[in-house]
Amino acid sequence: RPISKDYFDRYPKEIKKNRIKIKPGLIPPYYADLPSSFSEIVESEKVYIENKLKKPFLTDILYFKRAFVNIVFKGARSN
Repeated sequence: RPISKDYFDRYPKEIKKNRIKIKPGLIPPYYADLPSSFSEIVESEKVYIENKLKKPFLTDILYFKRAFVNIVFKGARSN
């Protein structure tokens, strides 16, 4: 889930540092958490990164499941 440089520059320093350690996934954490503001997006990324660094495979499975439910049953779409 690569993002633009402009958007990346808005992230706090700690999140940027940890975010570049993780390879982009198929589905961004946005679809699992459905944040509604930039601060919620940052918090969503923070939690995802922390979980991904601890338990990468389990995190991928859990986030995929949550995102699948949100996309298929709740109609989550990008704007």
